Amino acid sequence: MNLELIPFLTFENSKEALEYYKRVFGATDISRKSPTEKQAEEMALNKDINLDNLTSEAQFNVLGKEIWCADSFVGKPVVSTMISLMYKIDASDSAAVSAIESLYNKAVASEEVKVIVAYAKKSNGNKYGQIVDHYGITWIFNVVKSN
Repeated sequence: MNLELIPFLTFENSKEALEYYKRVFGATDISRKSPTEKQAEEMALNKDINLDNLTSEAQFNVLGKEIWCADSFVGKPVVSTMISLMYKIDASDSAAVSAIESLYNKAVASEEVKVIVAYAKKSNGNKYGQIVDHYGITWIFNVVKSN
């Protein structure tokens, strides 16, 4: 069975969120679609709304991992501390470890995230850190020793 689990995030303004993730997390491969006039009619959007400012579907990658998003068309999305995205990296993969450390440092240096757990070596020998982004999403950086 070929099955993928892809995070799908909802924002009040996905167009703005995509710029944030590009700037703070180095997001790449960004694509975004606005709703068509027919979709806007089906969602009962105001006829005078600028569809180019709305996002019906978007994708971006952070460290090669795909994330999807869209605008919330059913009211303002609620921020939840229950949403976390975790990168789990094998400590023996030096390229992946370097990439995750660079991502963590870039995000923290932007001063647009909140550090919850500083990325550092823990007592079990693994490296671990957590940050929360502007949208309340927790990003976990977990570098584990293989057994």
